[in-house]
Amino acid sequence: MILHTKSILISNLILICLLLQSHSAYADLTPKPHIGPAGIEFQSNVGIDYGYDDNVNFQSEKKTNIESDFFNVKPFIQLEGVRGADVYTLQYSGDYRQYQEQEKSTSDNYDDHTIRFIGAWKKGVNNDLLFTIENTLGHENRGEGLTDGLTADQFQTYGIDDVLKTNMFNTEFRYSIDKQDSIGKLSFAAQYKELRYDDRNSNDFHVNNFNQYIKDQNWDQKTFTIELFNQASSRTRFRYSIISNLRDYKEDEQKNTNETFFVAGIKTQQTGKTTIDANIAWLYKTFPNQSDAQDFGGLNWDIDVAWSPVRHSTFHLFTDQSVEDPTEVGGYVLNTKYGTRWVHFWWSNRLSSELGFNYEISEDKEQNDGKKTTTTDATAKLIYKFRPSIILELSYQQLINDSDKEFDDFTINDSAETIIQTLGYDKSIIMFTTKVQI
Repeated sequence: MILHTKSILISNLILICLLLQSHSAYADLTPKPHIGPAGIEFQSNVGIDYGYDDNVNFQSEKKTNIESDFFNVKPFIQLEGVRGADVYTLQYSGDYRQYQEQEKSTSDNYDDHTIRFIGAWKKGVNNDLLFTIENTLGHENRGEGLTDGLTADQFQTYGIDDVLKTNMFNTEFRYSIDKQDSIGKLSFAAQYKELRYDDRNSNDFHVNNFNQYIKDQNWDQKTFTIELFNQASSRTRFRYSIISNLRDYKEDEQKNTNETFFVAGIKTQQTGKTTIDANIAWLYKTFPNQSDAQDFGGLNWDIDVAWSPVRHSTFHLFTDQSVEDPTEVGGYVLNTKYGTRWVHFWWSNRLSSELGFNYEISEDKEQNDGKKTTTTDATAKLIYKFRPSIILELSYQQLINDSDKEFDDFTINDSAETIIQTLGYDKSIIMFTTKVQI
């Protein structure tokens, strides 16, 4: 039944693709603002996806995969008010997904919601204040994040019958001094973020153990930033930043971290065909509540080189390296990514194609028996702008995750229980998307 459904879906999407090839497309919708009462500007759009996922829960090839069609709706609404030089923006975005193949006792459906307010005030000639506050009610898929490497049987054992619900709160004040006739811009920012997983309760010992492990991942973070932007010329801008992140885990204070980034960056356009956007950072990271944890420092980077040999075609080469905290206490994970992307517009300017390839390496550091994981991500898209307010998109994505270890494990709640992870998966998604500006 599933294979039959998949073959029909692929046939339909290929037919759509062939129909699209007789036209041409931009990748972005053309905004259609509407003026309402009190001069408030209103605009909205919606994206509708229909696709097929052959490995919904990121399961290893040694385990049975859930294959399913899915349906997505992604609405976006924005209200914007202007008073003199001040701008007030209120936004809502949603992401609702429903899978067709579901067991009665489990569900991978989700509904995410983000609401955001942005206030921009201009104080005098060269002083600006930006205030942002947002709240995202999101999710973490089964088989990703905290449940990475768990099998369907383990989902049942630990009571993971649906996605893990998350609540991310974020607010930031940013004050900037930006003189119109000067070459510099100085910014000071203070930010507060918190991540919360929804509480899960059960009388089962194993389920409660895992629920406590989930709760241990809740954190608060304070971030302080000083940034200087130097517009050296009309084509080149330099950036210098100091960023300090202080992260506190409320349930498990041993995981607390302090990290400081010293960043130097450049964005420049050369010969009208090549753009370089590069940031290099020195990171110093400490674990204040772990006497046996080793402080460390090292380079982080984020580099993107775009080359347009002709106006309708652009090649991107990019690489970045970053550090993240593991879910268990001790050490850290070093992520390094290399990738390329090609965007090409065909015939006129309404049909475009995009090919992308990413290769990411994740290595456990400062651990006795760490692992090395590689992820290959290949994508292909065909995008047709049917009208300025209507975009049709056909996409295919292939994910291959490999590890130098077949299994891994970690302990939870002071070694009360050991969780076994089955590493590696192969996953592909084919999807047709309609985006409409309302």
